[in-house]
Amino acid sequence: MTRLLGIYYFMLSDQSLLPHLRRSVVALLAVYLFIYPFAIVLVALDRVPVWGTWMGGALLVLQGALMGVWLTVRYRWWGALAAGLILVISWAVEHIGATTGFPFGSYSYTDVLQPQIFGVVPLAIPFAWLLIVVAAVGVAERILNRDGRPVDDRQLPPTRVLTAASFALLLDVTIEPFAVYINRYWVWTSDETGFYYGIPASNFVAWWVTSLILSWVLLALRRQAAHCHHTPQHFMPWLPPALYLTNLTMFVVVNLARGQVLPALIGGLIMLVLAGDWLLPRLARRLRGVAETNP
Repeated sequence: MTRLLGIYYFMLSDQSLLPHLRRSVVALLAVYLFIYPFAIVLVALDRVPVWGTWMGGALLVLQGALMGVWLTVRYRWWGALAAGLILVISWAVEHIGATTGFPFGSYSYTDVLQPQIFGVVPLAIPFAWLLIVVAAVGVAERILNRDGRPVDDRQLPPTRVLTAASFALLLDVTIEPFAVYINRYWVWTSDETGFYYGIPASNFVAWWVTSLILSWVLLALRRQAAHCHHTPQHFMPWLPPALYLTNLTMFVVVNLARGQVLPALIGGLIMLVLAGDWLLPRLARRLRGVAETNP
């Protein structure tokens, strides 16, 4: 095992591997952008063919893999390790949750998502966690770093972890009705009456705590990389927030089209907040420029 880890570390330290990883990110993103509009239309109109039910899981794996390779390009060994730990920890939490009812509540996965690890947790679910955590961290850093300066990975402020976990939870608020009642990825069997589409409150508490832990793992490994004098590659820094927005857009459109108005409204409000955070500073700079040219 030590020898295998050494070989893996050597491979990721090899600069000649970097162009191949970059091309992999571009290729995975191109495939995702090709599939994305068809996925929205087919799910929104309830026109997914029976033979195509596997595509939802494949899309989650694709996006999770995209985030994993992107992390590896940005942070090399540390990014790959972060991706691997997020996959393993999220699978373990989901396996415990699906078999014991703790911490999310009593639920079970249907046979829609295949394959399933040990017949319990679909392979797509850990990849979904990888996508959501990396994307939420990207959104949090964009919100908290309004001056546009590069993020200092040597620092691990609690606000960054808390904000990332909160954005992951907000995404789950729009995901749950979509996954349970539209795509039927899992069903809730808890005796507890859920206040939100029959989903127990424990699910959202556990989602936030799990997201908090996984966000901390990612940021802690990035800090370790910085302390080892590893400078992140400047490569597609916009990608995690972009994937957060494309997924949020899908959930808003599909929930609205299928009559689930509340999660669509919540998702729409999140989109407005993110759009305002991007637009207002640029508008302020434009107005300042006009004022300076016209004293």
